Amino acid sequence: MRQGYAIAVLLLNTALDVAIRRSTVETRGTILKKKNGQIVVQTDDVGIMGRRLQDVEEVFTSLVEETNNMGL
Repeated sequence: MRQGYAIAVLLLNTALDVAIRRSTVETRGTILKKKNGQIVVQTDDVGIMGRRLQDVEEVFTSLVEETNNMGL
């Protein structure tokens, strides 16, 4: 599938949504309410925020492991 096709973004977003839900990342709440790490996703961009570098690394590692398990 070529980049730029609307279906490509839809498939990527669906796969990322599944990977995030399967990972150990807490998806409820905000970083302002004592949450250590948070994922922000828009279209085909993923942003990871955290109070400490360690929090960001943990979220990233969890997401990478899950996407690798899915074959992405």
